[in-house]
Amino acid sequence: MQSIHHELGVLAKAVQHKNLSAAALHVGLSQPQLSRIIARIEEELKVVVLDRSTKRKSGWTPVAFQLAELMEKSEKRLEAELAYITNNQMVSELHIGTLEGLAPFAISSAKICFERVGVEKISLDIYDLSELEANFLSGNIDIIFSSKHPGRQKFKHSIELGFQVFERVQSHKDFGVFSSFEFGKTQKKELQVFKHLLVSNSLAVRRRWLEDIGGTGFLPNETKKGKSKDHEPVYMIGSDLLSPLLWQEISASIDK
Repeated sequence: MQSIHHELGVLAKAVQHKNLSAAALHVGLSQPQLSRIIARIEEELKVVVLDRSTKRKSGWTPVAFQLAELMEKSEKRLEAELAYITNNQMVSELHIGTLEGLAPFAISSAKICFERVGVEKISLDIYDLSELEANFLSGNIDIIFSSKHPGRQKFKHSIELGFQVFERVQSHKDFGVFSSFEFGKTQKKELQVFKHLLVSNSLAVRRRWLEDIGGTGFLPNETKKGKSKDHEPVYMIGSDLLSPLLWQEISASIDK
C-alpha cells in the first residue's frame, strides 16, 4: 500500500462540508482534483468514502467520517510527540485500556504516569479481550494490560508482568457463566451441557452471579510476578507511536 497520508489529511478537512462541491470550495482544490484524491483513497483502502448514487446530492459515507476521525487522532498524537521532542516534555495525555481483572496494574501505572512521568490526563477504560485488541490495533489506546498480544505482530513496547491464575467455579450445574471472549471461543457442544447461559463482558457481574446465584465459570485470582507454564501470562503493551523515553520511564517504574 502506498502512502496516502496527504490524501487522508485532505479528506479530514473535506468531510466537514456536506458534499464534494462544497468541500472543494473550502479546501483550496478544484472539484476534479478533490475527486481524484477521493478516488485514490478508495482505491488504496478498498472502501467507499463518497456516496455517488445521486450526483447532485453526493455525500460522505460513514467510512469517510471514520477515516477522518482516525486521521485527526494521528495528527494529535504526532503533535504531542513533536512537543515532547522539541520542548523536552512528556506526552500530556494517555489512553490506557485493560481487562477488568488486570485493573490493579492499570491503576498503578496511571498513578506512576501522573506522579513520575508528568502526564496531565489519563483515560482508563475497561474492555473485554476482543474490544481491547481491536481498539489497540486501530490506534485508539496507547497502553494496554492484557493476557495476550493483539494480532500476530511483535510490539517493540512490551513487557511480561507476571501470570494470572484462573479458578474454576462449579456451584450450580444449570448456569454457564462466560465472558464475551470465552463464549466466542467455546464449542457448541460444551455449551449444550448448561440449561442457561450468562454472557457478560463485566468481571464484576460474573463474579457476583457466581457468588450469589451460582454456576460454572472461571474467575481470575490475584496476578503474581514471575512466569508459569500452567497459567496465563500478563502483559503491558505500548503503542509503537509512544515515545521510547516515555515507555522506558513507565516500564521501569512498573517493574520496581
